[in-house]
Amino acid sequence: MITHPPHSMIKLFDSILPAPMRADTRQWQAARNLTVLAAVTAVSVPLLTTMYHLLGFDAVGMVVLTAGVVMMVTPFTLAAGLPIAAARDLFVGALFLLKVWMAVYLGGLAAPTTPWFVLCPAVAMLLGGLRPALLWSALVSVVLVALFMLDRSGAIAAPPAGPAATVLHLSSVIGLMALVLLILALATGAAAVERRQK
Repeated sequence: MITHPPHSMIKLFDSILPAPMRADTRQWQAARNLTVLAAVTAVSVPLLTTMYHLLGFDAVGMVVLTAGVVMMVTPFTLAAGLPIAAARDLFVGALFLLKVWMAVYLGGLAAPTTPWFVLCPAVAMLLGGLRPALLWSALVSVVLVALFMLDRSGAIAAPPAGPAATVLHLSSVIGLMALVLLILALATGAAAVERRQK
């Protein structure tokens, strides 16, 4: 099972990160994982933007592109002196705001992208541990309750229907599954590194 990127990719990712971070193994591993997630974002955002355009959701594609740019640059903020915790929250915050906008635009709790909210605490856990994961879980829960209330009051339009919406649901589930597997693989790799350090 692959639990980390190939060695050549790791060397490339390490070249982005500030050398002083090596002193703290956990911070270094979190920074590496952040860089991997940013690289995955860089690859997936153009594909997602194109998919949304082809399905007739151009506004969604543009918002994905905007949030994706923020997520892609987060590893470079570490080189500029931003602490790993702040870079983590910048990445997760961009993802969170993207999912809030998409949920409101695509039908509230019934939106095909709403299950992706689970990535906010999952990424926070991977990059920072339990405390940030609990914080992001609480924020996501507040948003989900708010979406429920908005749905009940009729303030949010119904989710899209038709063949394009079916494709969107399918691609959303497959994409979420792939990212959850990536996060689990990175977490397994991080745990292996910690065991070797002991």
